[in-house]
Amino acid sequence: MNGILFIVVAVALFYLSYRFYAKFLSEKIWKLDPKAVTPAHQFNDGFEHVPSRTSVVWGHHFASIAGAGPILGPIIAAIWGWLPGLIWIVLGTVFMGAVKDIGALVTSLRHQGRGIADYLKDLIGPRATQLFYAVVFFLLVLVVAVFIHVIATFISKFPHAVWSVWTEIPLAIVIGCIAYYKWRVNLIASALLAVAIMYAFIWVGVKWPLPVTYWGWVIILLAYILIAARLPVWLLVQPRDYINGIQLFIALGILTIGIFALGGAAQVAAPAIRVAPPGAPPIWPFVMITIACGAMSGFHSIVGSGTTPKQLDKEPDAKPVAYGGMLAEGWLAVIALLTAVVGLGAAGYAKFYDKWGAAVWPTIWAEGGKTFLAPLGIPAVYATAFMTVVVVSFALTTLDSATRFTRIVVAESARTFNWPKILQERTLPLLIGFAVVVGLVATKYQMELWPLFGSANQILGGLSLLAAAVFLWKLGRGNLYYIIPFIIAILTSMTAMAYMVVATWIPKGQWVLVVIGSAIFLCALGVVILAYQTWRAKAKGPA
Repeated sequence: MNGILFIVVAVALFYLSYRFYAKFLSEKIWKLDPKAVTPAHQFNDGFEHVPSRTSVVWGHHFASIAGAGPILGPIIAAIWGWLPGLIWIVLGTVFMGAVKDIGALVTSLRHQGRGIADYLKDLIGPRATQLFYAVVFFLLVLVVAVFIHVIATFISKFPHAVWSVWTEIPLAIVIGCIAYYKWRVNLIASALLAVAIMYAFIWVGVKWPLPVTYWGWVIILLAYILIAARLPVWLLVQPRDYINGIQLFIALGILTIGIFALGGAAQVAAPAIRVAPPGAPPIWPFVMITIACGAMSGFHSIVGSGTTPKQLDKEPDAKPVAYGGMLAEGWLAVIALLTAVVGLGAAGYAKFYDKWGAAVWPTIWAEGGKTFLAPLGIPAVYATAFMTVVVVSFALTTLDSATRFTRIVVAESARTFNWPKILQERTLPLLIGFAVVVGLVATKYQMELWPLFGSANQILGGLSLLAAAVFLWKLGRGNLYYIIPFIIAILTSMTAMAYMVVATWIPKGQWVLVVIGSAIFLCALGVVILAYQTWRAKAKGPA
């Protein structure tokens, strides 16, 4: 089979789903109102609440949700063959991930742009909010810890990309000032110029690489997130995400063209399905858990009820930003899967996937991408640096956003439960989340955190579908489009979490993972029970 068919089928289905299903959800289920006042206008403060054009919000939203998740997950999951991952990426994106993302964003818009854990008390009650805050907080610190490891691994292994990656920060600050102070400069042209400068610095990096050890980068990244998360959203996060949104289309375009340029040589080297690879966990539920962001992600709900609703200019923008953003991530996940099952070739696939844990994901992404870029005449060293710049740029934006969200979550919970005023400000809540991240990094679990992150991520995704379903039920609208995905997501993710606690972490004596995993499982179970009790109470009450 030719890998080109993967892209053709996936993009065609994504287009049809946006053309018809997203339209249906937007107009018939959520009834998006272009005249509604969004939280960005209602609470405009120039810091978190900043009304922005659709393209800017889309870039921020996509770069925040994508990160390295839709790249790493499909590469790791390729051990089960190409078919399970492809099915989950395409169908999961269309009927679960994108559906959940638009639901989370619109529900937040209708609740003054509040975070999902905060507005849950209006839907299910304060006890559910307490439990949900715990799930969200654990997921966020796991995201930060995992992505610090991912970024440090990539740029310590491929130092040619360092200059390009870090050049993006001053470029983003300049573009942020252009947009915020309304300078007479074309924003799109400025962002394109910034991407061109970034790519020019790939040449600089190849000539003068900047080698730093893994732990050196870990320390640098910890210092960086502490500063970046305290800056106004318009100064760094939003403009850099806009740059990365443009970079996404350039990267996906180049890689897709490269795959088509391979023509008949783009043959799939992996088997369609491997039910029981050596050492691997069960194919179900772990395909869906391993591909933690490429098809559905609870972290998206935090973004969609965190920074994104505070920037949305009009309600109908939720369709391209949320649903469209998830489809773009699905496309990226398909490309990542192809790097493993096509780009490596038969010998490479046999080498990296002979047993569980042998897949060196930075090398697979770089080597597979190098294969796709070769027909375009791009030398191997530049192709490797380019692939590294793409993944690290997205991972850094997720790192920024997740760190910022830990601050928002702590501050929101403090306001909700009337904790001391100092916990409702911007500094101490940030330091609390940062301290937990440092503790997780110090455990040196590194990629052993990925299955915990994946399960927690999908659990939160299921709970986000549940929250949207409850809101639609209270509005008297059809919620079957959310109930069915919720049941699939919650059964899959909680089965995976229970399996790892009992069969993996306890036997290995990994008690930090046992405690966090058990706490997330029990909190999620509590939210589901409280939602059921709310439904039963309303169903028995007067009409």
